[in-house]
Amino acid sequence: MSNLDGASSSSGRWSARKLVIVFIVLVLLVVVGVVVWGNYLSPTAREARRMQDQYNAYLDWQGSYEEAMRADTYGGATPQETLSLFIDALEKGDLELASQYFILREDGTRDPKWLEGLLQKKNEGSLGDIIQTLKKAVPAGSSLDGYFGFEVREDRGILQYDINFKLNKYSQVWKIENL
Repeated sequence: MSNLDGASSSSGRWSARKLVIVFIVLVLLVVVGVVVWGNYLSPTAREARRMQDQYNAYLDWQGSYEEAMRADTYGGATPQETLSLFIDALEKGDLELASQYFILREDGTRDPKWLEGLLQKKNEGSLGDIIQTLKKAVPAGSSLDGYFGFEVREDRGILQYDINFKLNKYSQVWKIENL
C-alpha cells in the first residue's frame, strides 16, 4: 500500500508541476499577446508608426532642404547688391546666371519658370526694357525681418512693378522672391 501511496503522491506532484507549467506558459502567452497587440497590431500602435514614419520623412526633407539652401550662394549681402548682380547678368545676356538669383522652391530645387520667362523675354526682344525698368527700382523697405522690397512707379506715382527679396538665412544671401 505504501507503494501505491508513493506512486500516487509522486503522480500528484507531477500533475501539480504540469498545472504550474501550463499556468506559467499561459501567463507568458497572454503577456506576449498584450505586448504584441499594444506595440504592433493595435490601431493606436499602427497610427504611432505611421506618424513616426511621416516625422522621419519630414526630417529627411528638412535636411535636404537646408543643405540645398546652404549651397545656394548666388546673391548679395544686401537686397540692393542682389538686384545689381541680377541686372548685371541680364545686361551680359547670361540668363542662366540671372535665374540663379531667384529663391529656391520648397523642395530645394530651382524653379525653371524663371529661366524660361527670361528666355521668352529675350526672344520677344523685351529684355532691354526689363533692364531699364529694373534700373528705376527704388527701395520700398519692409516691416518684416528677412524681407525687403523695391518698387518702380510711373511718372504720376502709380505703382508699376514691385520686386520682393527674401534673405536665405542658411547662406546669408538675399534672393529674389518675385518680380
